[in-house]
Amino acid sequence: MVFREKIDWLTMTVIALAFGWYAIVFPWGLRGVPALAAQGGLLLVVLVAMSLVLTVAAILLALHRPRDANAAADERDREITRKATTRAYYVLIIGASCCFALGYWIGDVAAVLNGLLGSIVAAELVRLASQLHLYRRGY
Repeated sequence: MVFREKIDWLTMTVIALAFGWYAIVFPWGLRGVPALAAQGGLLLVVLVAMSLVLTVAAILLALHRPRDANAAADERDREITRKATTRAYYVLIIGASCCFALGYWIGDVAAVLNGLLGSIVAAELVRLASQLHLYRRGY
């Protein structure tokens, strides 16, 4: 398994766990300013935890295989990234469109922001899963 593939597995796992935790502990019954305050606090916790875990793990992986970690992206890596990003873009656009429609009908800013966050997380998970699929397929 190449270094980029290991980083993708790690990132996908950390994102799924971190935002899964966020979705479980978020007080979904709140509306307005209290919901925005809870959202901001929980996002801060998620982002700090993700940053720490991913940084430490990337350093450990790079120390284990420094030559792979410092290798430049080749044409195959760039093509895999391009294809995966294209797939994720569709997920993001559809999710964002649905969130704006939802916001028009319910008028709750916190719900719209959580929907947009969910769209971004889903798009990133699609991008990472697509990259892993293309690496595994031997593209």
